Amino acid sequence: MKIPKLSKPVWALVIVGVLIIATLPLLGLAHFTTTNPSFCMTCHGTGETADVGQPSLVHPDYGKVGCLDCHAEDGGHFVTNGYKGGYKAEPERVSSNCERCHEEMKQKTDTEGFKFNEYGINFSHQKHFSFDVQCADCHRNIAHDLNINKTNRPRMSYCFQCHPSTDPCQKCHPNGPPEGEAYIPPPALMPETPSADVEQATYEIKCSKCHALYPPSFYDRGQWAATVEEMAGLTGADISAEDKARIISYLDSVAQP
Repeated sequence: MKIPKLSKPVWALVIVGVLIIATLPLLGLAHFTTTNPSFCMTCHGTGETADVGQPSLVHPDYGKVGCLDCHAEDGGHFVTNGYKGGYKAEPERVSSNCERCHEEMKQKTDTEGFKFNEYGINFSHQKHFSFDVQCADCHRNIAHDLNINKTNRPRMSYCFQCHPSTDPCQKCHPNGPPEGEAYIPPPALMPETPSADVEQATYEIKCSKCHALYPPSFYDRGQWAATVEEMAGLTGADISAEDKARIISYLDSVAQP
């Protein structure tokens, strides 16, 4: 085959064009593996990680609000955010992305228009923002609910991290607490200074890493042992065999028989 005679500028353009065409599949692969929720879910949706992704009951699914929208800087870019350091789950990152779609909430003083205010809660976003509360402080489970009874809605246990549990119900529930709802003691806030007892401290630190800290009275000894065993098996839980033994030993000493 005879090679056409072309000028050097034309050959340069041809070579550049060939290189671009050759790199397109690589760029497409990089884009898919760093931005597509279906790829993220091959690890985070299997139940093998502590930060397991699950369909939300109250938030648009991953087809509408993807991983980048919440975890990448400014909601994500073409490729770069998926690499090391690109994704973050810290409240500052997630909350700033919440505000990109929900900017009006910073000024909202009532609950008009709330779709999932099933318990008639009286709440002012504006007032809470004035105290430097971040979206993720209350909505941390909007997509990944790791609590025992999943709701994907703000939980009363989050309120008790700032508000005293002795506050009257009517402060937030002007019409009283929902009928037929059994009161469940709220998960505890991990103390600023972990317990001096190494077994209790291991429980406080390890078990509050991914979710609220449930009180030992929540389960009996047998249930706790099974639960700790399950949690320790999750990738990312960072619970060693020694940690597990300490946690179970502590719970055995304080949980129900």
